[in-house]
Amino acid sequence: MEAPAVAMAHDLPDAFELWLGERPRWLQTAARNLIDTKHMPSEDEISLLVDLCKGEAASTKGLVFAAPQPGSLVGASARPRLRIAGLSNVSGVNAIKEGADLTFGDANITVIYGPNGSGKTGFARLLKHACNSRAKEEIFSNVFEDAKKTSTAKIHVLLGKEEHVLDWSHNGPIIKQLRDVHIFDSKSASMYVGMKNEATYEPRRMRFLSALITICDHIAACIDADKQALQKKIPTFPVEFMGTLSAKWLNGLKSSTPLVDANKFCDYPKELDDERVALEHALAQKDIAARLQAIAKSTATLSQVKTSFASLKAALSDNQLGQIASARLDAKTKRKTATEDAAKVFAQAPLGGVGQPSWMALWEQARKYSESHAYSGTSFPVVQDGSLCVLCQQELNVDGKQRLSHFEAFVKGGLEAEAKAAENRLLELCKKLPTLPQLPGWMVQTDFLKVDEGEAKLNFASLQARRVAADSAVQMDEIPHFEWAQLEQAITTQEQANASEEKALKELQSDGKRKEKETRVVELKATQWLNQNKQSIIDEISRLSALAILDKASALTKTNALTTKKNELAKQEVDAGYQTRFSQEIESLGGKRIKVKPESKQEGKGRISFGLSLQGIKKQAKAGEILSEGETRIVALSAFLADITGSGEPTPFIFDDPISSLDQDFEERVVTRLVELSKNRQVVVFTHRLSLLTLIETAVGRLEQQAKLEQVPPPVTVNVKALRCLGNAVGITHQLNMREAKPQKAANRLRDETIPQLRKLIEQNDIESYDDRAKSVCSDFRILVERCVEKILFNDVLQRFRRSVETKGKIGALAKITTDDCAFIDDLMTRYSAFEHSQPDELPAKLPEIDDLQADVEKLATWIADFEKRAIV
Repeated sequence: MEAPAVAMAHDLPDAFELWLGERPRWLQTAARNLIDTKHMPSEDEISLLVDLCKGEAASTKGLVFAAPQPGSLVGASARPRLRIAGLSNVSGVNAIKEGADLTFGDANITVIYGPNGSGKTGFARLLKHACNSRAKEEIFSNVFEDAKKTSTAKIHVLLGKEEHVLDWSHNGPIIKQLRDVHIFDSKSASMYVGMKNEATYEPRRMRFLSALITICDHIAACIDADKQALQKKIPTFPVEFMGTLSAKWLNGLKSSTPLVDANKFCDYPKELDDERVALEHALAQKDIAARLQAIAKSTATLSQVKTSFASLKAALSDNQLGQIASARLDAKTKRKTATEDAAKVFAQAPLGGVGQPSWMALWEQARKYSESHAYSGTSFPVVQDGSLCVLCQQELNVDGKQRLSHFEAFVKGGLEAEAKAAENRLLELCKKLPTLPQLPGWMVQTDFLKVDEGEAKLNFASLQARRVAADSAVQMDEIPHFEWAQLEQAITTQEQANASEEKALKELQSDGKRKEKETRVVELKATQWLNQNKQSIIDEISRLSALAILDKASALTKTNALTTKKNELAKQEVDAGYQTRFSQEIESLGGKRIKVKPESKQEGKGRISFGLSLQGIKKQAKAGEILSEGETRIVALSAFLADITGSGEPTPFIFDDPISSLDQDFEERVVTRLVELSKNRQVVVFTHRLSLLTLIETAVGRLEQQAKLEQVPPPVTVNVKALRCLGNAVGITHQLNMREAKPQKAANRLRDETIPQLRKLIEQNDIESYDDRAKSVCSDFRILVERCVEKILFNDVLQRFRRSVETKGKIGALAKITTDDCAFIDDLMTRYSAFEHSQPDELPAKLPEIDDLQADVEKLATWIADFEKRAIV
């Protein structure tokens, strides 16, 4: 079985990353974002971090945190080597022509050369923005055009061996691949050496911690704002209730106070309020005995009212009225049945209406008369022989006797008897219906119970409607409902109030009870206040809970650990490493004599600045006030190189006019250092100075010659790109680089390529383009003649801007020079110098005819070939 693969060193967290992994999770998320985006969080991102911090403090579930990937802070050594290959499709950048390209080639050091106004600044500003330089300036589209364009470009880079094309847009997102490219120019130099003597250098991890400290401060400020917004809204507890149990509980409120306690302490039922009222009344009484008598009288009256209402309630209850309605329905039903039967029985009677109520009344009266007077002692009706009708007092015949017997049989029969019984039962039940009091009496009773007058009248009308309906209803739903609960509650309330007050008064008659009762009243009032403000108290508990979470979140933003770690790194990496590197850099740049030394100093929370202090001075002064402009530039460049080389990241360097204000000695030292840097990383230099270009070419040439002698590949190669302006367009890459090409090759290209192009413009009658191109060609030709003096005539023994005179193996060739050679070169230099120098507006140099220009180019090409073949005499 194969052994498991060993993780790469940069895939494992180092001690710093392990320490970072112990920080709050929201801070680890901020660190991850900072590493990935290489920019401080936006307002929206700060808001998300605030939510994460508060969520972490509250242990909210479902939050998504992140952490730096192992090795992400190790440095560029853990990442593929980066190289900028060039720019393309440049648009909206200063006056650079639309779609301009600028390739850097594969040389170690690339020099972008061009006169003022040729587009160098535009390309440099573009790169500063793309690389998120701290010293970037604003970019504008061409201010001489009406149309506003967004600045865009494509940046070609090599990551290892892979080529990538990155889209850049002004104010667009940061390009992460370019975040470690470092740019030096006059503005960045001022950030290292200013009037405050402070260098902004911090090692990568210290800068990283500084950024995290700043983020923590932002988050803490947001949380503090949230805390300020959580204002206490609970009313001020009354002073007179201080010292009560309620006050003690209220003052002890905290975030952990359970809501069940709030419900318990704020509970104030009616029984407690009745007790309070009774106690207050009792305490207000001066003649307790008289008040007790009044209460007894009130209680007796209340008992009478209660009895009266109870009697009415019982008599008019649903059960009682339901029985009456049922009895009425039963009596009506049975009377109807009996009446219908009577109609059938007496259908043959001579007179109608027999069996009806009036007839029945007559029959009953006849019965009473017969049994009590006419035939006393004999059952009615008497139908013996000779008997008389008790109504008409005529002798009964056979039909009369039979008719009376039938009448009696009907009256005493089943249906009539049942109807009569039902009617009697209804009568008995109706006798039990109460007589309602008159309205005045009712109002007196309800007023005693403290019932509202309007409510009392409505109650009386409702009760009266119920009583009236009881006299006719045959169904319970015909009888209106009456609600006794309000009146009963009023009675109960009055009873309880009387009982409580009576109890309190009787207790007050005991020795020492008044103070106890007064204390009890205060406690009850305090409880009542809690009840009235219960919601505010619950809100306060919620506020305290939220405040506790914010306090915990605020603690998660504390920067003590970050500051301590930064101080530790300052001691380890800065005090020794940076100062050592600065001393080495300033010595290599020829500034050893400049008495400046970087010193670190603590400037508050997590901030360490590095002042450049003058050494050996007798008076207090700042370096920026004493050093010359050139010395300041050397010190700044030394600080910059000590800063960036300390990171150990072999990322590209871009220098925009690095030798500004420097003398010849410093220029040579700077060039030597740039060439040395290019051995390990890509170096791009923007310049308008031929002296810098010459020094770089010379330094690289020496290395190439040495490598040639040692038969090894040259350690450094140089690529020169020349920029030109053509009319209003700038940033045009010059097709024929006179300073880079060998003179013979350059002359041949002018002759074989450039001159034919000029003739083609003439044929197309494009006079404007011809004039611009011809001026550029004349300038190039002038430079070529100059190069011929240095490279051909003097055999590279002498060069402008180069201090050394190199004679070994070269000086003997000077013997080939003749008077004719000097005259020939002098003639060309005289006639074409005007195109390389400023011209008066009133008398500009006249362009040579195309034939004359072609003849001069051909003569120079021929002269170069002949001179190089010429033998040394």
